[in-house]
Amino acid sequence: MAPAPCDFLLCHPALLVGGLLIARQHRLDALKLRSQIQTIAPDRNNLIAVVSGTNSAKSLLLNGHLDTVGVAGMDDPFRLRQEGDRLYGRGAYDMKGSLAVMLLLAEYFTRHPPPLDILLTFVADEEDKSLGMDYLVEKWLCDISPPPLGAIFLEPTEENIGVCHKGFTWYEMEIIGRASHGSRPEEGIDAILPLRSALNELNKVQADLLNCKPDPLLGHGTLHSSIIAGGTELSVIAGHSRLQWERRTLPGESRQDLDLELARTVCAVENHPGKHEVKGRKLFQRPSYRVPDDAEILSRLQKASPQSSLARLSFWTDAALAGKAGIPSVLFGPIGHGAHALDEWVSLNSLLKVYETLKRLILDF
Repeated sequence: MAPAPCDFLLCHPALLVGGLLIARQHRLDALKLRSQIQTIAPDRNNLIAVVSGTNSAKSLLLNGHLDTVGVAGMDDPFRLRQEGDRLYGRGAYDMKGSLAVMLLLAEYFTRHPPPLDILLTFVADEEDKSLGMDYLVEKWLCDISPPPLGAIFLEPTEENIGVCHKGFTWYEMEIIGRASHGSRPEEGIDAILPLRSALNELNKVQADLLNCKPDPLLGHGTLHSSIIAGGTELSVIAGHSRLQWERRTLPGESRQDLDLELARTVCAVENHPGKHEVKGRKLFQRPSYRVPDDAEILSRLQKASPQSSLARLSFWTDAALAGKAGIPSVLFGPIGHGAHALDEWVSLNSLLKVYETLKRLILDF
């Protein structure tokens, strides 16, 4: 007899906390599913497996990320601790509980073949630059024919259905001056004071964004200054400075608009009095995402969980990369608290509810 879902979750604590890829592969092997580890970079590995269905012409992608954030300040972060309905530990909420749900679904559907193939994808690096999802899209999903009819990313959504989130772009500006002793300003070129013009221009860009018509769910695009660095000693005129900022982007915003914002900021610094040089560049970019209103996976999830609200997410997710690749994607996961925090926990009852909802959705195909 198969273990009850609750027993499965509580008897496999390594699946609910930490970042143990091997523990998950062993579970898939025990189910006699052919699993594959994809090595994408040093210490960066994906794990994938397919639960074969009765109709292999259709497939559904289930996805979660294996990595967690740091554990500074946590006591025994990778020991699962239960207090009532709450399961505590690093990754329990974001998002090892959801990965355990995926394994629980695999266990059920290996005994009861689903009506379509289920693609189980456990990816690396979502908490950094999403190298795992990049690899999955470019090296594996491109060979799936026909492509999955949809994807569900089991990020924690408080049992709501995540349908959109902002993208982001990181920028850097470098100002080159000339260092000199503070008592001899005529010999130096201050590389810090021109940052004033950069910050003033970014403030104007932010005001322009707030004056635009807001997105119905996501509101306005935003930006913030993230890192300022420069100078070596109090008695030395700084010969170098650096400013980095992040821009949170909306669906429909063009690359040309973003390039113009960078050009405006560089121009403002170039026009600041002095003989300094300025260089501006884009460091990294990830797209925003919104699932199409008529996506089949959206309507099916709404049917399976009619009490769930359609929600915007404040954070970026790998779903944007699947969506960009043409796979309609939604996000659905458990109730909990403390993603990236010291007191991270996930609701056991909510994990079981997510499991039952997704099982019902799959059986309904």
